[in-house]
Amino acid sequence: MKRGGQKKIYLISDSTGELGERFTNAILSQFPNDDIVLEKFSFVSGIDEVKAIFPRTLKNSVLFHTVLSGELKRAIRKMAGERGVPAFDLTGPPADFVVRHLKATPVWDAHAIHRLDADYNKRINAIEFAIAHDDGAGEATFGKADVILVGPSRSSKTPVSMYLAVKGVRVANIPLIPEIGIPARLAQLKDGGRVFCFLIRPDKLFEIRRKRVPDLGTDAGAYSTLSGIRKELRWVESACRTHRWRTIDVTDRAIEETAVLILKQLS
Repeated sequence: MKRGGQKKIYLISDSTGELGERFTNAILSQFPNDDIVLEKFSFVSGIDEVKAIFPRTLKNSVLFHTVLSGELKRAIRKMAGERGVPAFDLTGPPADFVVRHLKATPVWDAHAIHRLDADYNKRINAIEFAIAHDDGAGEATFGKADVILVGPSRSSKTPVSMYLAVKGVRVANIPLIPEIGIPARLAQLKDGGRVFCFLIRPDKLFEIRRKRVPDLGTDAGAYSTLSGIRKELRWVESACRTHRWRTIDVTDRAIEETAVLILKQLS
């Protein structure tokens, strides 16, 4: 049960707003008992746009912003002050900290965060690779992957693949299915250190698959029975031990957490 009435956080950005949104959502995760809504305004580039954002009433609200323009910072600070809205600059204090202690000079370029450079192209290529090697596809070339994710169906391999791809990591993901066995190219892979096997608690996988059964349109059989899932997971664990793949228990683990564990082990 949420406490009190709805509260709002307004987020103003002169770019995509992704940085501020990630920060704000991380903060909001610590207030599960409050009804706090985030409203984001991206690519705000002029004072008139800032004026249009401020609604007539801002009761129970605060304002975050990540604009880099000094003019926009001053305008937001002035308008927020006039309307009695608490405002916090998410870029100012950290940048001031760096300037003060490292004697560095900022350029305040909003486009620098999303520069179209070699790293950007690397991420695009990684995303294309992950799409082409999703759910066992592209077997002939998955040896070119930086990371290979294996595990039972519905164990979050695809979303973790895409998350890593956005980070520039080339990922292939392959479902382990007892009736099919281990794909020959995977079994023969010499560099097993880049293979990560996802394990999950049987009851959790049962819960996930049970929700998907209506979408299958057919009798799912052992795929969605608890006894069948237990048997399947025992086979997956045995395969992991046989091939000495690294394992990660993804039960109740967010995809970001799983991805960080993989990156940490790779490094």
